[in-house]
Amino acid sequence: MSLTTHPQILLVGNVRDHYLLPAQNGSGAVQPMDLGEVVELLCVERGFGALATFDIVHDRMSVWELGTGSAQVPKSLQDMAITDAMSGTTRDGDDEQPDVRMLRRLRQVLRDVVGHRGPPIGLFFPFAHRLGSSRSELAGEGKLLMAAAEALSHSARQVPGEAAVMPFNTVFWVTEQQQQMPLDFAISSRTVRVVTVPQASTDERRAAAGLAVATVLQANGVVDADSRWVSDAVGNLLSVTFGMTNSEILAVARVAIDQRIPVQRLDDAARLYRIGVKDNPWAASTIRKSIVDGEKLLTGTPDGDGPIGVLGQERAVRKAVDIFMRSAAGLSGSQSSSSPNRPRGVLFLAGPTGVGKTELAKGVTRMIFGSDAEPVRFDMTEFSQEHARERLIGAPPGFVGFDAGGELTNAIRATPMCVLLFDEIEKAHPRLFDIFLQILEDGRLTDGRGGTVYFSECVLIFTSNLGMTSSRTGGRTLTRLTHKSDPDDVRRVLEQAFVDFFDTKLGRPELRNRLGDSFIAMDFIRPEVVPQLLDKALKSVVGRAAAVHRIRLEIGTEARQTLHDRALETLDSGGRGVNTAVETLLINPLSRLLILEPAEPGEVWTVVAIKPADTQTEIEVSRCSG
Repeated sequence: MSLTTHPQILLVGNVRDHYLLPAQNGSGAVQPMDLGEVVELLCVERGFGALATFDIVHDRMSVWELGTGSAQVPKSLQDMAITDAMSGTTRDGDDEQPDVRMLRRLRQVLRDVVGHRGPPIGLFFPFAHRLGSSRSELAGEGKLLMAAAEALSHSARQVPGEAAVMPFNTVFWVTEQQQQMPLDFAISSRTVRVVTVPQASTDERRAAAGLAVATVLQANGVVDADSRWVSDAVGNLLSVTFGMTNSEILAVARVAIDQRIPVQRLDDAARLYRIGVKDNPWAASTIRKSIVDGEKLLTGTPDGDGPIGVLGQERAVRKAVDIFMRSAAGLSGSQSSSSPNRPRGVLFLAGPTGVGKTELAKGVTRMIFGSDAEPVRFDMTEFSQEHARERLIGAPPGFVGFDAGGELTNAIRATPMCVLLFDEIEKAHPRLFDIFLQILEDGRLTDGRGGTVYFSECVLIFTSNLGMTSSRTGGRTLTRLTHKSDPDDVRRVLEQAFVDFFDTKLGRPELRNRLGDSFIAMDFIRPEVVPQLLDKALKSVVGRAAAVHRIRLEIGTEARQTLHDRALETLDSGGRGVNTAVETLLINPLSRLLILEPAEPGEVWTVVAIKPADTQTEIEVSRCSG
């Protein structure tokens, strides 16, 4: 329709994709075509005599005759179709720079094509935003080119012909985003029709998936595959390529053929295309075994001798393991119709300070990716300003730091399979939560440079102290929560604070809904857990003394009791209170003693008693040779 109403058409949006149209041989099959081929078909149907495409690589025109017989095209267009017309060699005394000459010739071509009176001609610019850039030394010629285009759009007339309504000599401008066009382009002119090319619909993507499956089967020599089996393969490919374009779906087929991946494992080919990882890490037997043994691995043994040892949080650990059981089984998000490419697992850990939130995040990382793995950590107190969004995903084009990318997107590119830890998430600027909403919903993110990163193999862990400064639940105000508070009250306060934060403070209940049941309330450290925490801290001190000073350090009963009593006094600080007690009452005076009275290698030092003091704590040590 636009060909008969507008002399210039700006095509934006999904313009770099392939579009599946019926094959021209009448076989009933579909054939992928790029935008130029689609425009050519439309021009043929409308009786165009020729279509000229500007080749920005070689600075010349490619002219295609569309009608029968020899198409009559302007001489300026014929000249630009000559391979060496845009070369750096000067001709007829022309000493202008080649690029300047190219823009001037384009302006002449525009004039001659718009005024052409023979069969209509289409003029196709596939990278229109690269013409007349105001940031180049060609800005003057670019302005003249855009000004000529605007003036010619108003003077254009429909080409005379036999049909009741004839098209214009049409100029097709193509760019992905409307704002990419040069500032001098008359985008608001009523003679320019802006046509948005939409993303492929589900039916179109299904057709692309069908073509991809057929291509892989043909490459593998499969001729008569069961239709039901083929339909299942198409459906599987359609689900794992959620959000991809037709071109990307067809590229997955090429990856499968190149890597000899069978149709039954096209999800692996899609993963390889997206993030460069062929095998599904969540299907590995070692990871599955780690998750099966996850509760034991994370909590450690009663004496604190476990590989990770998140102590006193059995309920939280059990729920975290259940969430990753679901991930390993491939059922995460299976109840939802949204993107199947969402992160593998999400945890929102809320609770008092020092109760093991960060330790649990580190434990989950080691449980999934090995004993030496560490989460990619973002301290959200550093992202409290509005510009923090650009720090995570990169500055937009034209801003300082544009080429550097974002910290989050760069981290995912470097390590597609990882645990992302967002510590103290409530301290982040509200604008950042738009990013998290997109990650949780679609499993992908576009950075400031326009590149896409995928989070389908990631685990997201958020930690928060929400509820520890506000003690209101069930319509009643509670006293300040302490380690003496009832665990059920603690859980209710944390859950209500979680809801209030997203629904009231942020006004984003949809983000809370995306988090689903990933919320895990962690209780205070209770007195019965203190001996385990104390043993764990003391074991570390004993090990360091042996490694550095080559002595065997022992803690006597009286000294241990003093440490235990001080830890109970600071229990509201959780595990940090225990560590602080050990540092203040043991490590500081022990360090002073080791400096003043160096130990002989092999000696046995027994800390008999600890004498706390406001100024300087003293310890009584018994020394003997080993």
